[in-house]
Amino acid sequence: MPKKGHIPERTCIVCRKKLPKKELLRFCVKDNQIVLDKTQKEGGRGAYFCSECISKIKNLKVRRKLFYALRIKNSDKIKDIVL
Repeated sequence: MPKKGHIPERTCIVCRKKLPKKELLRFCVKDNQIVLDKTQKEGGRGAYFCSECISKIKNLKVRRKLFYALRIKNSDKIKDIVL
C-alpha cells in the first residue's frame, strides 16, 4: 500500500490548535503592514490563525501575540493590519 503525502501542520497563535496548513489563515509583514497572505507563499515570517480566532484579532492581547510571532519589536512601525 503506497504512503500518502505529507500534510504540513501549523499552530494557531491564539488557541494553540494544530491544524493542516490549508485550514489556517497566514499573516505576514509587507511594506510596514501586516497583511493576509492569501497564497501562503509570501516571503518572511508568518503567523497563523484558525477561522474561529480571526475575529479576536482586534483584541490587545492577540495583537501582542501576533507581534511576538512575527518578531516585531516596535509596533509603532506597523501602520495597519489588512484583512
